Amino acid sequence: MFKTDYLWLWAAWSIMAYTIGHLVTGKTRLTSQELRQTWIWEKKVELRDLAYAKLIRVPGLDWLIAPRLYVRTLMGKFTVIYACDPAMIEEFKRLSAELKSFRDM
Repeated sequence: MFKTDYLWLWAAWSIMAYTIGHLVTGKTRLTSQELRQTWIWEKKVELRDLAYAKLIRVPGLDWLIAPRLYVRTLMGKFTVIYACDPAMIEEFKRLSAELKSFRDM
């Protein structure tokens, strides 16, 4: 006989495994035209549509709290892109600094 307690346990484990699988296989790409991240769902932002970008991180705790880039488009849509690679974090810093200087002109 299959108990519902085990069903809930397996359901929770399956959801965690699904999420971790997507975290491990997800990719973040920054090209000259767009910022794209594959994860459970795909996030895509055209760079020409960006109005605001801010890198949010807790220095020294990157291993615990993933650095993220908060971006908002000219139409008001916001997206959060996560990163763990130091090179990508530097690109996020550069992108937000360049966007700020461009928008301040």
